[in-house]
Amino acid sequence: MSYLAFLRDKAKGYSLGLMLRLEFESLFFGLAGLVPTTFGVFVRAAICKLFLKSCRGLSWIQPRVTIVHGDRITVGSHFAVNSGTYINGFGGIEMGSHVLIGSNVTISSGQHPIDGRLPPVFARQSLPKKIVIEDDVWIGAGAVIMPGVRLAQGTVVGANAVVTRDTEPYSIVVGAPAHKIRNR
Repeated sequence: MSYLAFLRDKAKGYSLGLMLRLEFESLFFGLAGLVPTTFGVFVRAAICKLFLKSCRGLSWIQPRVTIVHGDRITVGSHFAVNSGTYINGFGGIEMGSHVLIGSNVTISSGQHPIDGRLPPVFARQSLPKKIVIEDDVWIGAGAVIMPGVRLAQGTVVGANAVVTRDTEPYSIVVGAPAHKIRNR
């Protein structure tokens, strides 16, 4: 398969409008990430209101945060995310209020199917798997939230944890894969 044929196949299901939206989203978030100080926080919050499906109330977004498929992401009030975090809303992400996300966190709601040898994984379409992050959740630095996971109200995710399954309300989870160590 030629590279051009591969790209055409990869783009199936993406309208020209969606591809342009993703490009503009990437451009605006990238440029907003260069704006320093508190002024930059307000610029990034305004861009969130523009590109996210819903963004209620105050949001505090540090530089170098990447958000993709923002039109499939809803965010409650008092949302804060630190530098270096990657959020991919391909399968939908619903965040409650008072959500705090540490630096270098990955939240991705799309997953490549891996069963079988053909076609190559790289050539397969992503599967959407919605992520729900309820109210009063804190995700520690370097954590990974896998597709299809629900972080229950009050959950604390430890640094570098890999969350592969739903959590219980007010639980503290750590490790890879993440497991509950106690309640808050």
